Amino acid sequence: MMPSKKAIAVLLICLVIAMASVKKAETLSDCAKECMPVCLKEKGATIDTCSPACEKYCVQITEKATKARRA
Repeated sequence: MMPSKKAIAVLLICLVIAMASVKKAETLSDCAKECMPVCLKEKGATIDTCSPACEKYCVQITEKATKARRA
């Protein structure tokens, strides 16, 4: 039995989405990767909103740690 064209199209779309997600995950810092699961638990959160939010969070905590070491 041959899969329908619709099933093949859905499979290809899923593959493209998965590849995009992997690409985005590769560009995140280690700190942001640790932040993502926490962020994604928030109501309405998405990968697109959490990625920049986590990166900004990581910059902030890195700056605070650097300032604390200098003091």
